[in-house]
Formats: sequence, C-alpha cells, structure tokens
Amino acid sequence: MSNLKFNQDNFKEVLIKFIDSTSDKQNQNTTAVTMGQGYYFWYSTIYLANVIEEIIVDPKLGKLFSWKELGELVLSLIGKGKAAGKKNEQIFESILTQITKSPNEFFCIIPFHGIHLTKPYPIGNVTLYPASEKQNVLNKNVSSDLRGKLMGTLTDHQNFATVFVDAVIEAGAIETALSEVKAALNILKFLMNTPTSIYQIGVGKQNQTMFDNEFVAVTNDRGTTKHPFKYMPAPASLSDIQQPGKDYITRIGEIQSKIYTSKKIVPLEKGLANATNLIADSLNYEEPTIQLTQLMSAIEALVEQKTFVQGITDQVCERSALLLGKDLISRKKIYAKLTSLYGKRSNLSHGDTAVVTHYDVVYLWEIARNLCFYFHLNFDKFLDSNKQEKKNLKDYLLDLRFEKNKGSGKNLKK
Repeated sequence: MSNLKFNQDNFKEVLIKFIDSTSDKQNQNTTAVTMGQGYYFWYSTIYLANVIEEIIVDPKLGKLFSWKELGELVLSLIGKGKAAGKKNEQIFESILTQITKSPNEFFCIIPFHGIHLTKPYPIGNVTLYPASEKQNVLNKNVSSDLRGKLMGTLTDHQNFATVFVDAVIEAGAIETALSEVKAALNILKFLMNTPTSIYQIGVGKQNQTMFDNEFVAVTNDRGTTKHPFKYMPAPASLSDIQQPGKDYITRIGEIQSKIYTSKKIVPLEKGLANATNLIADSLNYEEPTIQLTQLMSAIEALVEQKTFVQGITDQVCERSALLLGKDLISRKKIYAKLTSLYGKRSNLSHGDTAVVTHYDVVYLWEIARNLCFYFHLNFDKFLDSNKQEKKNLKDYLLDLRFEKNKGSGKNLKK
C-alpha cells in the first residue's frame, strides 16, 4: 500500500512502549488482560488506545479498520509474538505487515427502515433499495455459492442499502459501511424531519409498534399517563421531497463520497456535510440541552471563521442574522435571539445551568436548516479554498455590514 502516508516511526514508538508496559501480573499500570494459545498478559487500555489511534487517524489507512477488531488484531499478534519468543522489533514488523497489506473490496448490505421506496435511490456512494429488489441485487453482486446463505439473512419485507467499501478486516468493512449508510440517511432525516414531526429512520429493524418506547407515570387515584410516541408511525415518502431538497441530496451525497474516497474538499463542503449530520442527529435526542448544543454546532460549522478577528458569539450570531434577515429589523431580532441562545450554550459548556425550551430548539433548528439551504443555493458564490477559508463569505458579509449591498440579505423560503 505504497500510496499511504503512514508515520511508521510514530507507530513503532507507541507500539514498543505498549509492549514494554505489558506484564504477566496485574499492576497499577495495567487494566485489562488478554489470552490465547501460548500467551497470557496484562496490558494498559490507554496505551493500546494510543497504538490504535496512530492507525485510525491516518486519513486513508484509518478507513480500512474498526477500533475493536484492530485492537484485537494487535493484541493477538503481540501475544503470538511473545509465545514464539520474538523480539519487539519483530513483533512490530509483523503488525506493520498486517495493517499495511492491500485491502479487499467488500460489497456491504445494510438493512434500514423508515423510508418508503418503490425503486432504487442513489445517494452519493450509497444506494437505497426497496425490499423487493433483494433477489436482483444479490444476483448481480454476489456469487451463486454465497447467494443462498445471504437470502435468509435479509428479511423479505425490509428495505436495504448497499455500498462498496475497502477494508483489511471484515468488521472494519461493516463499520465503514454503517457509517456511510447512516450519513446518507441523515440527509433524508435533515430534509424530512422537524422538531414536532420525526420519522423513525435508521439502520437495522424498526420498532414493531408505536408503543415500544412508551413512558408511563402512575398515580393511585388517577391511573396512568403515557408519554406521546416520539416518531411518526408511518415511513417517510421520498416523493414528498421537493426542490431545493432534491438537489441538496445530490450535493451532500457527492461531498460524502469525496470524504470517503479522501478527495480534496473545501471548508464550505465540510461545513455543509457536518451541519447536515449535526442537524439530523439533534432531533433524535429527548434532552433539549443536547439538541441546543448540536444545532449551535451546526451553525458554527457554516459561518464561524477562525481567521476572522471577532468574538465567536458576535461572529456566529451576526453572520447568521446578516445572511438570513431581510431587513434591519429582522436581522436585529435574529441577532438578539441567537445571542441569548448562545449564552445558554456557553453556560452549559462551562458547567453552569440553563433552561432550554422546546421553542429554543425549534428556533435554532430553523436557523441552522435555513443556513444550510442558503449556502447550498449560493454554493458557487461562496465556494472557497483551504488556503483562503470563507474569504468570499467574509467579503460579502462586510458589504452587508457596511450597507454597500443594501437589501442583498434574503430570507430563504422553505
């Protein structure tokens, strides 16, 4: 795998440190034990995490493994090396050979729920299929020897997603595939969910009834009260997605494909992808304080600029107001409300308390979502580079601030 820019020296240093810290007996520095044929030793989970991190953080190599299975592989190779009387240098070489060998391409099938499909629906490098397509997909992508075994693993009534991924360990392929499919479904969650109307979209099997997650309060004299079910009882329909939603799916899907294949992306693309995932995930939480933190982070991903000399609170709130407000009055209202909400977020971040209401969540969700659409619809105008991050945005905002471009900030229609 010659195209990998993997820092072998750093990896060797932390690996040798980990091996040297292992012991036949438990001590104050060892927290876990592993065993296999011919070996048994205690080790530090922190030191092992340092070893695994050296691999996982590599932009290309890290995508080929999962944390859990990679840790098990490293422990196994160290144990076998110890049993064979190998020196640390030899153990390092054996591990390096395993983690840098050429990956295999895996065709992954991930069942999902919550979307009504009548035909295949591609999103980036993921394709969503209705359950009726199972036989056709398997016939096209899986050998006849394996097809029979797989037919029973996928239920006839459940939709599924497919994605091709590269991996060295099979479990790493599944973990990567799950991540890609969840990211694709997050785009649909972003477009189809609201704080008061949430479709139960996700991987795996759906709850069997709308009462599966029931919460009950009981009093002796008045009986029981049931918490309303959070999710819509019916699947979402893709036919409900209109413009600019359809084009938004295409754009974010393409960005996510670039991220997976380690192609160069610019800050605007990173911001849109991150914000989409944060907004989609935020509605899955029951706790408003977590929702507020997620949604505020989504806004920051879109408008915050590290090179801009201004307080983060003012920068985020002012920029959002300038972009989404249609006039001075509406901009001042947006700025005031966001400043108040940012104060609540700051209190929570610094260990203080804050009362976060459902209205706060709804307001932030609308601001964050509208900003995503704003940058999507004006993508070419604000397209930036990694060397000049958000320069076009900064220049445009300065024009708005000093009224050189009066009335150019527009409210985005849903």
